[in-house]
Amino acid sequence: MKYKHTKEKNFSCHLCQYKCVTKSNLNVHIRKHTGEKPYKCDLCDNRFSQRAGLERHTKFNHTKEINFSCHMCQYKCVTKYELNRHLRNHTGEKLYKCDLCDNSFSQRVGLERHIKFNHTKEMNFSCHMCQYKCVTKYRLNVHIRKHTGEKPYKCDLCDNGFSHRGSLERHIKLNHTKEKNFSCHMCQYKCVTKYELNRHLLKHTGEKPYKCDLCDYKSSYKFTLNSHIISKHSK
Repeated sequence: MKYKHTKEKNFSCHLCQYKCVTKSNLNVHIRKHTGEKPYKCDLCDNRFSQRAGLERHTKFNHTKEINFSCHMCQYKCVTKYELNRHLRNHTGEKLYKCDLCDNSFSQRVGLERHIKFNHTKEMNFSCHMCQYKCVTKYRLNVHIRKHTGEKPYKCDLCDNGFSHRGSLERHIKLNHTKEKNFSCHMCQYKCVTKYELNRHLLKHTGEKPYKCDLCDYKSSYKFTLNSHIISKHSK
């Protein structure tokens, strides 16, 4: 139990700058580099790097028991973990802080993706349909859906489908709730999520944080960068 009372990150990844407290956490992290997925679903062909991922998958995809509801919007889910994660989108709470810069995130997976994408240049995953490269297999799978048009995340409240879960959650908040709790301090714009507000503020600041790795193109929005990569650098 000593790990709960210490911040000493004595275990380091030999492939990137990731550090952690326990060897088990390091072993789980290394699977993100190797792509190893030892936990297989007995009900379909999906595999996972962590047991928790398999358990969430089983509950979310192979059961209809949606027992948890958000008290701020119409979002419903299978596990309390998913509900707590969802609620951070309303509260703006960001528990996971990057040790290498000032960024913080509401989800651990967001922090891990940030570290890999921003603090390492190891882009080991390549798209076979264009010149896109990325750090994680997850990002590659999401990117490939832009070519295939696959939208595995369906809205239970309308007929819309989405290529990744984050877009579905934003859609639910934007279209199925009227609680616009975030306001722009420079104009009268209001929105449902902090993400939308930050994206809107780029129109005032002119900031273009998304840079193409293949040319000098910059964009204020990730989706326009993705469209640029597909249109300009696709084979």
